[in-house]
Amino acid sequence: MAIPRKYLVDNESAGFYHCISRCVRRAYLCGDDPVSGRNCNHRKAWLEKRMFELADIFAVSLYAYAVLDNHYHLVLKIDPKAPLTWSDTEIAERWLLAYPGRLDKPEHAKLREMKKQAILADKTKLAKYRKRLGQLSWFMSRLNEPLAKRSNLEDCVKGRFWESRYQSIPLLDETAVLACMAYVDLNPIRAGITQTLENAFHTSIKKRIDKLQSAPIKLGEPLTPVNQSSDNSLYSFNLNDYLALVDWTGRAIVHPNKASIPPHISSIIQRLNLQQGHWLDQIQRLCNSNPTMMGSIDKLREKAQTIKKRWVKGIGQAKLLYQS
Repeated sequence: MAIPRKYLVDNESAGFYHCISRCVRRAYLCGDDPVSGRNCNHRKAWLEKRMFELADIFAVSLYAYAVLDNHYHLVLKIDPKAPLTWSDTEIAERWLLAYPGRLDKPEHAKLREMKKQAILADKTKLAKYRKRLGQLSWFMSRLNEPLAKRSNLEDCVKGRFWESRYQSIPLLDETAVLACMAYVDLNPIRAGITQTLENAFHTSIKKRIDKLQSAPIKLGEPLTPVNQSSDNSLYSFNLNDYLALVDWTGRAIVHPNKASIPPHISSIIQRLNLQQGHWLDQIQRLCNSNPTMMGSIDKLREKAQTIKKRWVKGIGQAKLLYQS
């Protein structure tokens, strides 16, 4: 039986989540639509651009993403308490940015300012918007709804574009976050779209690699979000190690016969408390079983107890993924 989202997403404390949205039936978000023959790759740019805009509007730190033909993945951290530190003016401005429209045009600057002042004068609305800017559901709504409307308009159709609201999987510890980030970044390689990370377009790993061309990695540089967030949750793990782990894993997926683990990768896997023998197999099927949440067995049991459940889906996967 599915667990209601209100028990999985904590609207009071910061947390990491793996979010997935998939198009309904044969609808194509991007790529070549085999039914109509049209190419919709430009929608990947729509989604990627808006994803970064919204991450900087909401209290979101974006750590990994991958946009594929009929679905996309996000690994993000949302902090409900961050908006409490923002000024009233900042809240009003961010909320207007979350709903772009005709008021953003230069000729409507006065009307936009009037709307902003109206928000500032209404303390009830301010409190409501402050809360929403720290909620995962509102972030995903502002990402999915405009894209659905724009795509339906382009396709000259009406009706549902997304299969459901979205799937959100809580990531309960650092190992779960890093494993899920690698899973997301390797999506194009696992799907056979490309064999190299450099050609994994519209992914966070491609964005990180492109950034290295203009600013080489410093020794021990921490793993930070790909948006402008200053979150430091993963500072205990450095960028060099993450890139090395994802690069080797991608090569091992493409060339399974040459998948012996080199010593430096072995040490990274051990530090993450992962089982070496199951890593490659698990990274390719991490979300195939639709786990309710991800983390060590102790974390899963603790969370299950919190939401008053005797068992949660994901414990079997944790036994294979974690060393202990």
